[in-house]
This record gives sequence, C-alpha cells and structure tokens, in this order.
Amino acid sequence: MSRDGSSGDPRRLIASWRARPPEPVAGPPLLPVPEAPAVEVITAVRRLVRPGPPSVRPCPAPRPELLRLATALVVDEHPSAPAWSAADREAVAEWVAVLIEYRGEDGVQALLRALGRG
Repeated sequence: MSRDGSSGDPRRLIASWRARPPEPVAGPPLLPVPEAPAVEVITAVRRLVRPGPPSVRPCPAPRPELLRLATALVVDEHPSAPAWSAADREAVAEWVAVLIEYRGEDGVQALLRALGRG
C-alpha cells in the first residue's frame, strides 16, 4: 500500500480523489515548466484541443471528474498558479480537463512540452 492509502491501482486513487480531493502540499511545484500567465497556458491548451487558427468559441463543458483531476495534477502544480486569479485557475482547469478528455495523458505531455518551450 502506498503513502496515500491506495493499493497502487490508479483507478482507486482517482476514485479516492473524487470522493475527497487531496490537500495541497507545501513546497515547490512539480511541473517542470517555466512560470507563465494563465492566458499563455490557456492559449497553449487551446492550440492542442483545437489546432488551427485561434477560435473565440468557449471551452466545451468538461466532465466534473476530469476537472478535479486537471486541477490537482496540472493547475495546482503549475509554478505560476498561486499568482493566478480564481477565474484564471478555473479557466485553465476547464481547458486542461477538455484536453485530458480528448487526448488523455498524451495531451498533458504535449502541453508540458509546449509550456517548456515557452
């Protein structure tokens, strides 16, 4: 059994997060990306979700469980997140959740590469 109480099964871990989101942990952010304004992160995610010319269409509605996952694994770990407004954090989380739904972990890895080049 791991420190978080899961048996190592990712589905159980995610289910436990859905029931009770983990508390933020003090320390440096875990994402290996440079600091950036939320609008830059949103722009990078939008390019991955909707390739081509920028669109003014709003973000598709993300599934709630993916929204929580996006918040915990990407937004909360971004080095600039503490400086973002609540609305910015919510917008980044929504777009990342849609990215996860469309492209899964490959989408998140593509986002990390795009932000790392920033």
